[in-house]
Amino acid sequence: MKGKISIISFLFGLCCTSNSFAIDQTSVCEVYEWNKDVTAEYCVPGQKVIYMPKNWGNEQLPIIFAAVNCDHRYAIALTNGAVSCIYTPLKPDEVAKPDDAPKKE
Repeated sequence: MKGKISIISFLFGLCCTSNSFAIDQTSVCEVYEWNKDVTAEYCVPGQKVIYMPKNWGNEQLPIIFAAVNCDHRYAIALTNGAVSCIYTPLKPDEVAKPDDAPKKE
């Protein structure tokens, strides 16, 4: 019985997870800037993207790129010098501003 419930839960998760785009495993988009606007100009949602900054030294840039450009439902390959992931655009209304942060009471 537990096996049937697990299979049903798995299938329900597959059918009810909505992507507005298909994952493209056949091509790679390569970018050198972390900015979401640059990535949106060169890449298609669902496409594999690789970010390789022109300048080394700031180990925060790959994680910033991942936060802004990667679909976190899929694997993200991250080093201190590059990122590879499935691209998904970040919509402007999804970016939290410091004033929107939850306040501690």
